[in-house]
Amino acid sequence: MAQVNTLYDPKTDNQPIDPQVQKMLNTPLADSSGFSADDQMLLNLIMQKVDQKEINLLAPSSLLNTAVYEGLTPENKAKADKNAVILLAKIREIYSLMRVYTEPTFQIKNLVASLRLTKERLEEHADLFVI
Repeated sequence: MAQVNTLYDPKTDNQPIDPQVQKMLNTPLADSSGFSADDQMLLNLIMQKVDQKEINLLAPSSLLNTAVYEGLTPENKAKADKNAVILLAKIREIYSLMRVYTEPTFQIKNLVASLRLTKERLEEHADLFVI
């Protein structure tokens, strides 16, 4: 059988990794530039609403502004429900990462920016979400 990867050395496969090296590899890169003003405001709002139990991380309906939601057509309600699930998944990930890392990481910054842009796109005509 032909060897697929010529750089593969079976003698080094599954060798133990030094704990310090593993710790370094598991630490995400911190981004010292911080968040933009809009992203910081959204992040603060998310953290506050989750901490105060206004947003339930397991209930997508807690993201919806019910006054606006009730006025939607059934088709648009279905779209809002789907997008609430997607946004809540991002919020859950942002919240859990912010509880672990004290400084913003590139991953958190990208998630917050993505959440803000998605929310702005979805709320082009009405303030559908409570964030």
